[in-house]
Amino acid sequence: MYHLIYTSYATQLFSEKELLELLKESRAANKKLGITGMLIYLHNKFIQVLEGEYEKVVALYDAITKDPRHKKVTLILEGNTKERIFKDWSMGFKKISHKEFKELTGFKDLDKYFKEKPITDESPAVMVFLQLFYKKNFIDYPEEMQRQ
Repeated sequence: MYHLIYTSYATQLFSEKELLELLKESRAANKKLGITGMLIYLHNKFIQVLEGEYEKVVALYDAITKDPRHKKVTLILEGNTKERIFKDWSMGFKKISHKEFKELTGFKDLDKYFKEKPITDESPAVMVFLQLFYKKNFIDYPEEMQRQ
């Protein structure tokens, strides 16, 4: 299963309504293409993992690089895994404070998930990157989350 991770900057601040519309569009398009993954929008920046058939993921990424809502689109990592990592994930969005974020069950589950799945030599590169991203952004520098 092919995957890639990219980051980009939003060309404008997204309101909750605009993010929900983006979510709706993305879910519909990704379902048709058989693409799964995850999307994070934080401080006007996107980080997204896309996974699926190589040609379809590359075509979607190419479309994202041309989307006027993105700038400075940067491919961070790409590769293959034996199976989908995000097969049961759907993108979601909720505007919350740092305190609410820390109290979310999903946040605790993510923390538990990464603790239960330590990085090994056999870990897919995409998971290594996500764990490092999580650690750097939510554990090592939690004060960044408070600026929201």
